[in-house]
Amino acid sequence: MDSLHTNILPLGSLLLNRDSPALNERLKILNQVQEIVDDFVLEDKLQVQVDSRIVILYALEKDTIPQEVQEFATLAQESFEVVLLDISLLENFSGQLGGLSAVCTNGEIVTFSQAVLFVNEESLLRFKGVYSVADFQNPKALLQTLQDNLGDYHFKEMIAYREDYCQYHHRRERYCAKCAEVCPTFGITENGHLMELVFSHVDCVHCGACVGVCPTNCLEYEELPKEAFNEILEFYQHTRVFLCSLQDYIALSSQEFILPENILPLILPNLLMLNENDLLSIIQTSGNALFVFGESLSAPMQFINHITQQIYKKDAIILINKESLGHLASLATSSLELEVYLYKNRTHKPFRESFAQRLQFMIKERDYGLARSIVQEGENPVFYGNINVDSDKCTLCLSCVGACNVNALFARSDDFSLRFNASLCTTCGYCVTSCPENVIELHRDGLELNAQYFKSREIAKDAPFLCVECGEAFSTKKSIEKVVSMLGASFQSDPRKLRTLQCCPNCKVKVMFGASGVQNV
Repeated sequence: MDSLHTNILPLGSLLLNRDSPALNERLKILNQVQEIVDDFVLEDKLQVQVDSRIVILYALEKDTIPQEVQEFATLAQESFEVVLLDISLLENFSGQLGGLSAVCTNGEIVTFSQAVLFVNEESLLRFKGVYSVADFQNPKALLQTLQDNLGDYHFKEMIAYREDYCQYHHRRERYCAKCAEVCPTFGITENGHLMELVFSHVDCVHCGACVGVCPTNCLEYEELPKEAFNEILEFYQHTRVFLCSLQDYIALSSQEFILPENILPLILPNLLMLNENDLLSIIQTSGNALFVFGESLSAPMQFINHITQQIYKKDAIILINKESLGHLASLATSSLELEVYLYKNRTHKPFRESFAQRLQFMIKERDYGLARSIVQEGENPVFYGNINVDSDKCTLCLSCVGACNVNALFARSDDFSLRFNASLCTTCGYCVTSCPENVIELHRDGLELNAQYFKSREIAKDAPFLCVECGEAFSTKKSIEKVVSMLGASFQSDPRKLRTLQCCPNCKVKVMFGASGVQNV
């Protein structure tokens, strides 16, 4: 980060009008926000050793090494141990910063700490410590970056992970790996054999994309956890918010851009970490449309606009780019205003529980139709939907309940019913393939903006089956009838075994050991 800006705190202060009568009040707010941010700054407690070995990957031109490659290698040899490697000889590339290796087609293995690409190989750029010459203004800048990494390279464990809400961890099949899919490096990868996520904190570039796409809140950005984020939002009540990333803030302040009087900056490490509930939290806390600086709106931002277009006929998130910065004041005067809602998010639960509460506040008892799911090229999808169950064929075995880790599906023991809350469902589809009767259909059209969508509904029900020994209800009629139909023929020669199919667990043991008086014939 530019040292000029890191030493000027609080973040956002450089966008304020120094001649404003309200400057001190606005600075006070930003200082309070900065205090919260500072409380969560992590130390670089982890490290790897990076030595001077580098490899330069290139493509031959008419069977010769390109001149620019040779010139760069000559410059690099003043500080590094350099190996030149023709990309056509590369068979495998693996490792991490400080411990990279390349396997060649002739069987030779080259080990090194960093690499420089004179070829366009996007897959190799996912490795920390691999740099493309195209990303640097001149050889000197690239060499300086390589030198800055030498010695003990320190880094942070930025992303925290909870397995209990993860919809990839230890499932029988792959139903979600959005975090690994959006990771631009090898910060998060999949172990498909164990069905576990693999984290490489040295490869993490702190972009926050994995946090933003996680449908259940099982990933946390440690330098701005949800708890801290929600605490920060309390300072933005009844105000218009200008949201931008730290990188964009540095660029804007360098250009001496000043925000209009009635807009307060909110500077975050990145914007990809925000899901739809985070965004709606900003909007409902401020009571105004949210102005987002960037090149495009993320999928969650677009989804929020689908919702507010249905309800208010206006976008709640307005994209501001370099061209529209000058029109920000006029955009603010005509933008959406809505009722402030100071609901406390449930930060330790899947975020759709909090999102449902916020949407119900907006909808009340009205029906605003469907907010479509986001499914478009170049965007990670944002899915909401519903399920249909053939209740006549459902045996209430509850396999679907066991498959759902966000409590969208649950059973009521008092009336032997299966219930479903569509607003909590992430549409992962695990319930569909977990159903032995194949009676569940999943739809991902979008979120229904009516009160009933946010309430649990009965999707199947059966009469209780009473134990033939003690008379206690322990299962449903359909499930026992299915078990008897499947195993009855096999147990026909043994009345005692046959009877156990209709017994509760306690009585099953008694019958098997002859305590019920049933005689084996």
